Amino acid sequence: RRLPDPIAMRRLPVRLQVTLAFAAALALVLLAVGTVIYLRFDAELMRTVDAGLKTRAAEVTALRGSGAGLTGARSPALVEREESFALVLSADGAALDKTPGAPPARLTAAELRRARAGPTFLDRERGAADAEPARLLAVPAGEEVVVVGAALDDQREALGTLLALGGLGILAALLLASAAGYWVAGIALRPVEAMRAEAEAITGTPGRRLPVPPVDDEIGRLGATLNAMLARLEQAAAKERRFVADASHELRTPLTI
Repeated sequence: RRLPDPIAMRRLPVRLQVTLAFAAALALVLLAVGTVIYLRFDAELMRTVDAGLKTRAAEVTALRGSGAGLTGARSPALVEREESFALVLSADGAALDKTPGAPPARLTAAELRRARAGPTFLDRERGAADAEPARLLAVPAGEEVVVVGAALDDQREALGTLLALGGLGILAALLLASAAGYWVAGIALRPVEAMRAEAEAITGTPGRRLPVPPVDDEIGRLGATLNAMLARLEQAAAKERRFVADASHELRTPLTI
């Protein structure tokens, strides 16, 4: 990405430069805050999904322990069309039982070893029944492996909504802040404009000075310096007039002769 050209920036009015600098700094802050909020929201959603998967895995393990099957399961915690599902795999990964409509959940040999060793979370881009992204939890259950899954389309939709609303909010905040910054910059530069108008009005009136704000800042020091320069110019002009007058008086007699 190309950085702004410093020469092009210097060609802009000072008021606009201040506004752009303020807007850029605010944009960085808003983007940083928005990124943190987005990541925290994403992490919180995933924690909720993982908690639900752990509950489903415990229920499936209990069902298998009682000798019940998953084919006729009616629990909404286990079966929600295109949203949640459960499977029971053998030690070599073959499907032994599953909830109605459950998609095939094939685990690699490495994933099976990890699942037999302890609870393992897995992400699948097309793991749900409707080929949507899904998150799986595989847990050991004796010689079997219980796999429960949940579709992530609702979570992705929530993140997309947050991203869209956050983008609109950042844009609105930048517009409002830029307008406020432009207005504040105009107020801050008002003494400079007053000095410019007074300098334009000064012609040959002696003793006339620029209005200096009563604050010892850069603008105040600039006004004081310009007034001191005007005083020195008036002194130089007065010396020049006296020199011309004296020279005219001294040359008057020789010219008459």
